[in-house]
Amino acid sequence: MSTEILIKAEPRELASKGQVNKLRKEGFIPGVVYGRNGTKNVRLAVKTLPKGHTRSALIKLDLEGATRTVLMREVQVDPLSDLPLHIDFQEVLASDVVKARIPLEFVGLTREQEKEGSFKILLRSLEVKAPANTLPASLKVNVGALKVDESAHIADVEVPEGVKVRAQRNLALASLVKL
Repeated sequence: MSTEILIKAEPRELASKGQVNKLRKEGFIPGVVYGRNGTKNVRLAVKTLPKGHTRSALIKLDLEGATRTVLMREVQVDPLSDLPLHIDFQEVLASDVVKARIPLEFVGLTREQEKEGSFKILLRSLEVKAPANTLPASLKVNVGALKVDESAHIADVEVPEGVKVRAQRNLALASLVKL
């Protein structure tokens, strides 16, 4: 199951490009929360954003004293500074069935396998459908039994109960290729 993160947000007025750039220079990121009761424009302090989170993590967004459970849907990033420029959130209930991209974690690769061939990752994440409160932080793929010129497929993914992978079962995720 994913970890919960708390982020404090403040409401913001719809702003012009110049006002949004000024907001960024002051250390804030503009964002939008899409919910059942419409959309809300928000601003988030850059320093309050957690490091190393995924889009499958449930986030508690503290907005005007009320806490909302949200999923991060889109992050626009500056290609030069690698800092976020804008973040979209979707308000969800813990029991809502949602789609999310979950990162893959390849485990079990041995030194003998690395000597025989080169390990190539073909996909880094998979789209899943599950209740929001059961979204995993990552999906483990055991590649310990791979031999040269073999691939790991969807069937090799450890999928928690209640989580459905939205891909073909014969989709290759990684392979061990002859050097």
